Amino acid sequence: MPEANDPDGSAAPAPSFHNPPGVMAPLGHYPHLAVVPAGARLLVLAGQTGHAADGSLPDSVDSHYRNALVNVLAILASQGAGPRHIVKLNTWLTEPVKLDVVKAARIDLLGEAAPTSTLGYLPGLALPAMKVEIEASAAVPG
Repeated sequence: MPEANDPDGSAAPAPSFHNPPGVMAPLGHYPHLAVVPAGARLLVLAGQTGHAADGSLPDSVDSHYRNALVNVLAILASQGAGPRHIVKLNTWLTEPVKLDVVKAARIDLLGEAAPTSTLGYLPGLALPAMKVEIEASAAVPG
């Protein structure tokens, strides 16, 4: 949790992100490497689906993606964390999504935060109606 004199955790060291030489540049708006500062607490979230807080599930994969990211941010906020603390996002989809939709949602919801990321396709998730699941890891001040 953030300290009383730093309620949003903004003064604490955030993870740093790098693209080391010797590997191809990332394909999107993400780095190859996240370095977690010493003494940080690691938050590992279960995969978040496209369900809204009321349990409803939208029709479009675009809405599933956005809802899953909103769910990730809500869970992080419960621990005093935000987008700047995310070090890794794994996104699993069961149908194609346009990468410009992913980029727009990430910019809108994550701002300038650009954590290391993986995006992949699977034949299915836990329930047939699920189209997106996003796993996240974050590092917050210890």
